[in-house]
Amino acid sequence: MPKLKFSLLILDAGVVITLHQLGLWQQVVDRCDIHVSRVVAEVESLFHIDANSEPGDYGQGIDLGPDIDAGRITRFEVPIDQIRRFRERFDDSYASGIHDGEAESLAYLFSQPGDWLISSGDAIVFKVLGNAGRSEDGISLEEILQRLGLSKPVDWQYTKAFRLKFDKVGSTDQIQGRGLK
Repeated sequence: MPKLKFSLLILDAGVVITLHQLGLWQQVVDRCDIHVSRVVAEVESLFHIDANSEPGDYGQGIDLGPDIDAGRITRFEVPIDQIRRFRERFDDSYASGIHDGEAESLAYLFSQPGDWLISSGDAIVFKVLGNAGRSEDGISLEEILQRLGLSKPVDWQYTKAFRLKFDKVGSTDQIQGRGLK
C-alpha cells in the first residue's frame, strides 16, 4: 500500500507511545511518511509509563531503532544552536513549556520548506503553531487515524478538539502580544 501523501509527518513522543499502546504503530508506519526527532527516538520514547508500571517505575521502552535502520521512519537531528535560537523566539510563558523533543521537532518544522505536519498531545505545540500563524501545520492523532480509516477512541489531548482549542489560545496570545518576543 502506498504511503499516505497528506504530508511529511513529525510525531512527538506522546503520539508514538499512544500508537504503540493502541496497537496501530505498524499500520501508521506502513501508510505515512513519519519523521521523529533524535530526542524523541533516542530518549523520550525509550521511557514511558504504561498500565502495568508501578508508581515511580517506567514501562517498556519503545525502540524505534529497527524502524529507523530499515528506513520505515526517518530520524532527524537539529543542531543545538538552532534549537536555542528557536526557543529564544518565544517569551518565558511559552519557552519554559517547550520540552526538548518538542523544541527539536518544532525547530525542524519551522526550518523545512514544503508540506509538513506535526502531531503531539502537548498543548504548547499547538499554542506555538497558533501563535506563529502556522495553525495549518498541526494535526491531532485523532485526525491522522480518521484519514487512515483507523479511527479508535483516543485521550482528550490527542483529539481534534484539543488541537483546535490550544491553537486558538496561541492565536489569541499572539494578538494580545504574548508568546513570540
